[in-house]
Amino acid sequence: MGQCFCKPSSVPYLPLNEQFFPTRMTELMALIPEDSGAIDIKYMAAINDLFNTVNGLYDKLTEVDKFQKNGKSIKKPIRALKEIGELYATFLRLSNYAIDDSVQLRKDKACDGYMHWFAMKETMKIFAKENVVIVEDIKRRIDHQFNVTQKLFHDF
Repeated sequence: MGQCFCKPSSVPYLPLNEQFFPTRMTELMALIPEDSGAIDIKYMAAINDLFNTVNGLYDKLTEVDKFQKNGKSIKKPIRALKEIGELYATFLRLSNYAIDDSVQLRKDKACDGYMHWFAMKETMKIFAKENVVIVEDIKRRIDHQFNVTQKLFHDF
């Protein structure tokens, strides 16, 4: 067990020591799991929250597409992305505990998901400024998030 060395396929690999990601997230990604105690319930709740929130992004994408077609601002539906970063932070914090033998594998999957989420969030900021969204691109990114959270959900 050790550091998260996940290398996502559609975004370039960024070593954790670079200042691209927030420092607290880099620290959470690098923590080594310890004994869990009674944290299993919170851990499963974090996986459920992440899964359900990511699943809700499909509705937000539909809303963004509708707003864009009607010439309205897309900033409000995009705000939902912020919550996913907070949920990844919670999950990574709870992954510091040795819940079971697969905690590091799930943590690595979550690191991959976080890095893809971070790239998606930055892309959406640009889209929001221009009030233009390439729906197919965002759907592909949401699909990746869904696959990551689905694996987390089914692997526990």
